[in-house]
Amino acid sequence: MDKMGVQEDEVITHPMVTKAIERAQIKIEAQNFAIRKHTLEYDDVMNVQRKWIYERRLAALERPSIKDEVEELIESVLAGMLDDYCPEGQHPEEWNMTGFTEDLRKIYLVNLSIKTEEIPELERQTFSERMLKAVTDIYQQKEDAYGEEVMRSLERFAVLSTIDRYWRDHLAEMEELRTGISLRSYHGGMGKPIDIYKREAFGIFETMIVTVDREIVNLVYKLRVNVPEKSRSDRRRAGVTMEASHADSTGMGFAVAQQAAAGSAPAAGVATQPNPMAEASQAGREARTFRREQPKVGRNDPCPCGSGKKFKKCHGMNG
Repeated sequence: MDKMGVQEDEVITHPMVTKAIERAQIKIEAQNFAIRKHTLEYDDVMNVQRKWIYERRLAALERPSIKDEVEELIESVLAGMLDDYCPEGQHPEEWNMTGFTEDLRKIYLVNLSIKTEEIPELERQTFSERMLKAVTDIYQQKEDAYGEEVMRSLERFAVLSTIDRYWRDHLAEMEELRTGISLRSYHGGMGKPIDIYKREAFGIFETMIVTVDREIVNLVYKLRVNVPEKSRSDRRRAGVTMEASHADSTGMGFAVAQQAAAGSAPAAGVATQPNPMAEASQAGREARTFRREQPKVGRNDPCPCGSGKKFKKCHGMNG
């Protein structure tokens, strides 16, 4: 353009220049379209996960009770533990009882103690039913101690706080995965990056869901509620404070729960101790005795103020 003497504000109308600009624009638009399509494909993966999380969170917010969901989680998490440590088809001697008892203590606050000589006599179905009854009995004991209203609030808090915490971490992990796959794609020989992203993203999301379910169940069992000791009228307006604490699990062993049921016998090898939640609940229901600091004054007795009048015609008139 400089050699031809074209000025800066002069309109370029040469056919060769016009076609060159058109070809460049077509290439740029094709590249931009590919970038947008590539971005949407990645976003579609996250949208599927986001929809599942938001629906679960919205259900916890809008439903008056999520007890059914929590009970299903209690059963499904326990079933997953049994599949991991005590799979069907294996002899009881091959079960990983150490790992199972440790997870049972961490999640359900149950101290399970089985003698080594008793393990070969265990039967998978019977053992599974005993464990399920143990953890559900403890859950029912906690609801009886705190009441339905407090228990529903506790469950809602456990679900919402757990989902929010792990979803934030999951978003950061997915962003790192996307960046890593983009860098790996430069080396080639690994297939389409979007296919690898979908496969690895599904595995990460599935792992997160399992972790969320276990954490929700753990919070439902270990959260304790502190209600301030106030007068009856103030207690109705008092808020409920929740705190997470690993209470002594021996006091929540399934033998305690089984003994609470009529005609049930304690499980072998499990320590039996009083249930602290039931004791606390019973102590809160006991009536308190009112004691006077001074002797009671009769209505016809002389007034203690020294006026010489009867109590009913002096300070007793305000009573």
